[in-house]
Amino acid sequence: MIKKYLLIIGIIALTNLSLFSQSVTNSPYTRFGIGDIDRNGFNNSKAMGGITTGLRKNNQINYLNPAAISAQDTMSFIFDIGLSGIFKNMESNTASADFNDFAFDHLAFSFPIKRWWFTSLGVTPYSKIGYNIHQVEDYAPIDSVNINYDYYGNGGIIQLFLTNSFKINENLSLGFNVNYLFGSKEQYNQVYLDTENSFTTIIEDNISMNKITYDVGLQYYNDISNKYFYVVGLNYSSKVDFNTTKKSNVFMAENFNLYDINVLDYIANSALLLDTISSSTTNNYKIEIPAKYSIGFTTGIKDKLILGFDYSYQDWSKVGITTENSNLVVDENFKIGVEYIPNRRSIKDYYKRVNYRAGLYLNNSYIKINDEQIKNYGITFGLGFPIYNQRTSLNFSCTLGKRGTTNNSLIEENYTAIGINLTLYDFWFIKRKFQ
Repeated sequence: MIKKYLLIIGIIALTNLSLFSQSVTNSPYTRFGIGDIDRNGFNNSKAMGGITTGLRKNNQINYLNPAAISAQDTMSFIFDIGLSGIFKNMESNTASADFNDFAFDHLAFSFPIKRWWFTSLGVTPYSKIGYNIHQVEDYAPIDSVNINYDYYGNGGIIQLFLTNSFKINENLSLGFNVNYLFGSKEQYNQVYLDTENSFTTIIEDNISMNKITYDVGLQYYNDISNKYFYVVGLNYSSKVDFNTTKKSNVFMAENFNLYDINVLDYIANSALLLDTISSSTTNNYKIEIPAKYSIGFTTGIKDKLILGFDYSYQDWSKVGITTENSNLVVDENFKIGVEYIPNRRSIKDYYKRVNYRAGLYLNNSYIKINDEQIKNYGITFGLGFPIYNQRTSLNFSCTLGKRGTTNNSLIEENYTAIGINLTLYDFWFIKRKFQ
């Protein structure tokens, strides 16, 4: 019965991908490029600083290094579903604002095909876009009047992945993902004077994009002794040259801002648009994502301790993408993580079977504004509570981070990101000898 329900949940979620298109972010930095790129795995990994390249566990779907899927037992089935949320404070030299939201984060399942061949299928956000920026400047012809600029944005990219992972020999695994990336970026830019008998000019851009991409991963794993182990991982993500279409509309309308009407509500009301002057165009729009290279390493004590490190490199400086007032530069990620289980086989003390996780991360992002490269760093921690057996678990992650700065007229973001996911592990492929 549980198997039937899991399959129904998976089919419903995969056929309602709008659940994953909700943007759990509000950041002015998502105006540039393709927004916040989420490449930290599921909550098991997020709680460990986001390490994935060298992480290899038999009860976890680690799609970011497809070679790791082959760690799964040959008669098992893993189903994983999660939620994420964020609480954020944004601050400049003159103002501050708060934001919070929750949404679906991911859904995935994994199972063996052969004793040496494993596969996984899932859906998760790839990037998130969401911002609301308001700027005011003096209007030179009239001292008592200001000119206002509003910038709204929403959208993001969703990733559908199909993973195949192969055990080459006792110590080496190779895997690859075939990904379908698709999504949209909606932008609304408007300018108006804060005086009566004036007009508002609105530029509405809707950019749709899609592309099939691939990732290749490799993991070498071995024992140092009967007690200790190590894993070395490599991963390559291909360059993405999106198929894109940009539809633009330009409106000149009454100054509805004087009546506290939002631009999105105004455009949605077709009756109001009857009095506007508008023009529309459709053209191609170039968006690229450069190839990404990652290396990772984990070591520790079997069934007790994991220590790991990840590094990734992605050169955005030469890609083609439309941005304003920004330069794209090299993106680098440094991640450190740890997981500790006091006694996995403890019978009397449940808390000795809990997975305790923590980590650190530093991201020198691909966005550079006003000669300032935007940095993102923080600490992570989390817990994995075993349910029914040690491999089925309810996982929590929490991230305390900071992005940006108030220097050079920029914005500093202090945020708390939380996540919860349920990892269900069961044996589905056992042939019974007796009924």
